[in-house]
Amino acid sequence: MFRIGFILTLMSVLFAAPTSGQDIHFSQFYNAPLNISPALTGIFQGDIRLITNYRSQWERVPVSYRTFSASADMKFLSPKFKRSFFSGGIVANQDQAGTSKLTAINLGLTGSYTRQLSSNIYSTVGALFSFNQRYFKLNDLLFDRQWNGDVVDPNLPTGEAFSSTSNVFFDFSAGLNFRWQKSTNANVVNRLEKRSKVDFGVALFHIAQPDQAFYEDDEASLFTRLSPYIHSQIQIGKNVDVVANGSVQIQGPYLEALAVIGAKYYLDRGLGKQKAVQANIGYRFDAFGDAVFLGGEIFLNPILPNFGHEVHLGFTYDWNISDFDVATSKYGGIEFSIRYIITKVKPLPVFKICPLI
Repeated sequence: MFRIGFILTLMSVLFAAPTSGQDIHFSQFYNAPLNISPALTGIFQGDIRLITNYRSQWERVPVSYRTFSASADMKFLSPKFKRSFFSGGIVANQDQAGTSKLTAINLGLTGSYTRQLSSNIYSTVGALFSFNQRYFKLNDLLFDRQWNGDVVDPNLPTGEAFSSTSNVFFDFSAGLNFRWQKSTNANVVNRLEKRSKVDFGVALFHIAQPDQAFYEDDEASLFTRLSPYIHSQIQIGKNVDVVANGSVQIQGPYLEALAVIGAKYYLDRGLGKQKAVQANIGYRFDAFGDAVFLGGEIFLNPILPNFGHEVHLGFTYDWNISDFDVATSKYGGIEFSIRYIITKVKPLPVFKICPLI
């Protein structure tokens, strides 16, 4: 029944995601793990993880951007494998930008294999296979041939002959992740006392460099994207953790780098009553300039009779500090994330498998 529930959850993510190409980006990149690397599939404490992300950027400018992402992943544990496990998941994204409503959607299946190398270190390899579509709309676009000498006349022919306004292609990506985690035994109470962990790795997206051209005789290969990252949470006190996350996206001539630092404070650490809040500050640099963003997060982790679950809510707001602030008045983007993790109560032999991750 547990696995049937997971399959139904995956289906709900599929049909809830929008069905309508630039690579997406989030200020809360650490809360969109399957978009950072397929090797982060299954790298969490629990059995099932559901995540939704939404970003709205540059609302003060007529050409606003909106990005939606939804993912679900799950571990497949077996008492036959004492030091390893497989994981699988699904991720759906939609990104829409500009007057042309240029939209990129993708639906991907991820898989990973995790191996415990020592009491503190785990390695994971992952892969992502995805279906992708890019399309745009001509309705609101104006072209130079529609200038009649005095004004722009939208009734004049555009002079453009697109073979298609939509392009469909398949894609493949892969990644490698290492996790260091403070070791302890499988006792639940002791796990609450050992919170330090670090994930670091690299992913390579668009390995086959698929063609995304709209003209039949043109070729516009999608640049391969290199994605190194580090996500860390270090316990510095009984109720306080320091969080530091970094990500670099290198795609052809384009580069984006983000750094986030924050503090997490536990309001209640009692078993089944855990509550925590987190405050973050981040900085992003890319080809267009810079942005600073502030964020807050809430963590709730109650335990129910047959399973535990964690609810996490995240919020960030960007301030544009680049030269583009002339158009944006320094307003950047607003972003939300919701994460829900389910942990099933397991028989003892299974409970001892990689207890921390």
